[in-house]
Amino acid sequence: MRATRDGVVMKKRCPRHGEFECIVSSDVAAYEFLRRAPRVVRPPARIALPRDKGCPEDCGLCPEHEHRACLVIVEVTSRCNLPCPVCLAGSSAEGADLPAAQVIAALKGMFLAEGGATPLQYAGGEPTLHRELVQIVEQASELGFRKQEVDSNGLLLATRPSLARDLRRAGLTGVYLQMDTLDPHASTYIRGRDLLPQKLRAIENCMSAGLQVVLSVTVVPGVNDHRVWEMIRFAAAERLTGVNFQSAVLSGRYPAALARRKARFTAGHFMRQVALQSGGRLKESDLMPVSCADPRCGLIAYCLIDHEGEIVPINEHLGAERLRQGMAEFSEWDALLRQIGNGVSCCSCGGEERTTETLGRLLDGAECFSIGFHGMMDAWSFDQERARRCGVHKLTTDGKLMPFCLYNMKYRPQPTANPVTGPPA
Repeated sequence: MRATRDGVVMKKRCPRHGEFECIVSSDVAAYEFLRRAPRVVRPPARIALPRDKGCPEDCGLCPEHEHRACLVIVEVTSRCNLPCPVCLAGSSAEGADLPAAQVIAALKGMFLAEGGATPLQYAGGEPTLHRELVQIVEQASELGFRKQEVDSNGLLLATRPSLARDLRRAGLTGVYLQMDTLDPHASTYIRGRDLLPQKLRAIENCMSAGLQVVLSVTVVPGVNDHRVWEMIRFAAAERLTGVNFQSAVLSGRYPAALARRKARFTAGHFMRQVALQSGGRLKESDLMPVSCADPRCGLIAYCLIDHEGEIVPINEHLGAERLRQGMAEFSEWDALLRQIGNGVSCCSCGGEERTTETLGRLLDGAECFSIGFHGMMDAWSFDQERARRCGVHKLTTDGKLMPFCLYNMKYRPQPTANPVTGPPA
């Protein structure tokens, strides 16, 4: 790693491809802040594989891995009904569904290995295409998995309100809805066409069914990175549970022009853009490093939406250490808020003490809202230390857990579809 006028640059040497560089942070100070941020480490409950060749060759998990699973991604299908020009999995209409029995067997094995249930995210491809998704969710609920969400483009959820209701009855708690922008041109670059009407219908159907909705925004520099605050305000106005931004990665399928650009949307870039675009209504300090994984991997701001519809970061009312511990101990937002509301000690914020009673009044009638960032890695930006600390794990068909970024880069089967060679017309 070295600091340059463009930010922090990672330099690598490959026996096959020679030397290359990648910007891992557009802001040196932000990178140093994140790198030094304290962590709350929870080791894996069980190590499945012995150390042999060393990280990352022994993944599944090996003794070098430092953190348990905070979120487990279960890819139930490789099929997709939307051929996005930017797709980290390179999914296409061709592919196959995992048999429900195989999914449940893998979940049972993971349940025993982890010593209990973890939050699940069903992904793909497009998981709502799986004909037995409702049954999978129902059986997972019976096993004890209480936090289950589906990572979806929303096309089927927009046209089939009954699907959202059936999934909710089966035990699904939320939808991680892919929605990158309100701008039709940016949507066309990233997803191939304007999808705003379908996204709005999907949101309506999911919320009517009682499902929480978090927007998943893939950010492409020069395409939609100037619309971060717009998406935050939209999600808050719609009374969604939150919005999570993730950097577009050079993995799966992407325009060739994207690979030639030096620009990267990193955590430092995100922090700066949130502060600038919001006009200071959200500050860089409102975004805390996620304490369970490597702090360079993720940021989160826990907020409330007050009676006037304004976004209120709660770190102003809590000590940073108290909130950090809460983030590490609770994987569910509502559980964290219950813990906060049931007796938070006084803390000092800018010299002014804010009491539990003050926070209680703020919580009364307000709605929970979170703003997150996930700095995903690809072959260019891959950092082995970050992978060893990862808490977002992919559950493989044979029941192994792997850091999700590492799986995408090294272990994911190659897609059958041809990669996009340029941006869509």
